[in-house]
Amino acid sequence: MRKTSDEKFVEYDEKFIEEVRQKLYDVIPKKYFQEKFGKRTPNYIKLLLVRETTGYLIIRSTEPDEVISTEIGDKEVVVIPSRKLKAREKLTGLLFCRKFGVVHPDLEYNFLKARLHLANPNSIVFGDSVTVERREEAIGLPARVLYEWSYSLRPKNEIIDELTHNQLSEEGTMWDKETGRFRETLFEVQYVKPGVYFPQFITFPDITPEGFLHVLISIIKTTRYGAQSNVMDANIRNHIIAIALDQFEPAISSYVLSREWNGDEVTLDSIKQYTVEKLKECSKVVKVDNDTEKPITKLMQLINELLNNESKLKEIYKKLLNDSIAYLIECQVIKENNINNYLGELNIS
Repeated sequence: MRKTSDEKFVEYDEKFIEEVRQKLYDVIPKKYFQEKFGKRTPNYIKLLLVRETTGYLIIRSTEPDEVISTEIGDKEVVVIPSRKLKAREKLTGLLFCRKFGVVHPDLEYNFLKARLHLANPNSIVFGDSVTVERREEAIGLPARVLYEWSYSLRPKNEIIDELTHNQLSEEGTMWDKETGRFRETLFEVQYVKPGVYFPQFITFPDITPEGFLHVLISIIKTTRYGAQSNVMDANIRNHIIAIALDQFEPAISSYVLSREWNGDEVTLDSIKQYTVEKLKECSKVVKVDNDTEKPITKLMQLINELLNNESKLKEIYKKLLNDSIAYLIECQVIKENNINNYLGELNIS
């Protein structure tokens, strides 16, 4: 007989989970979350971020030396495709799952060998698919967090630098001893400068409280983005500005924010004011810090409390693992009689 959603596959501290949920409900009402992963509802949580470059950033696609850009009206702006942001944060999420032993040891980023390996918090929340060639194992899970493309507010020509690079010999010079000439291997690469702001929206249709916290933690703890990140500084700081709560998704995007930007001086404060005003034009409820309420501050305090107490944070991930297993069994993606063996292969202590 299949277990009901109220029964446990993984032991976790129910009292602590309820305490965390109540703190979260003080910021975002309970009705906007799912109790467990299940069928879709019309409730949406829309997170407004401002991503601030704190170092040089390379955002490129088909052109190896140029940033990605597009025209909006009479200006050309820099674009960050959603995947270039989500991929980094999904990887951070995977590292947290490994840290707490709630993901199979054989699972690698974007490489899953079996359906059973989908039974982990990161795959359920960010979406995933089995990549082996066996047809009977092939399946994909849709994401429960939706990323959007991010557009700069300022024109491209104001926010990029072109830097010249060269390829040195073993001796550290440009001299080619075989030809007796200097090498002609100079090339230029476009970088987004530090101090540039990219607004972005991230949308949650039907997320559990623990799944929501997993994404926020992954966003906050990711600091390196773009190409050549292994030789670059930590180059983006993510600011959580506001949270919109609606039935059905409000019609606003980073593209709209860039298109309608009035050209005022670009500071974090001016962007906060502008983006929140635009969000309030199309959203029923907007949670933002002001003189009387501090919902974003309260949310960040909760996240920092969890990050500063690993034993408590682990309970969040154990709850997420339990819900992931229950959901995949309910969807008949995995079989209940395989769960004990699967849990035995994990590193939950």
